Amino acid sequence: MLLVGIHLPPNYGPEFTAKFHAIYRDLANSYSAALAPFLLEGVALTPGLMQPDGIHPRAAAQPRLLDNVWPYLEPLLKPVTAPLARQISKETID
Repeated sequence: MLLVGIHLPPNYGPEFTAKFHAIYRDLANSYSAALAPFLLEGVALTPGLMQPDGIHPRAAAQPRLLDNVWPYLEPLLKPVTAPLARQISKETID
């Protein structure tokens, strides 16, 4: 399981922002989950990578988002063994 963190803008105030950010670390620890700390690292404040709403990334940001998540996700991926692949395929057909 991978938990992907997000940061709040500073206008929420330092106390609320600190508590919000701590939630991701605490949840990851509680559930033994990997944590990608900030999905929008290098995206949120980069002109041209965010939509006009300032909240959602543009398509051009997708490679950077992958770079932000992949180092945490890749170690969690395990190859599917042949028997499991056959079982998944059979369940899909049924």
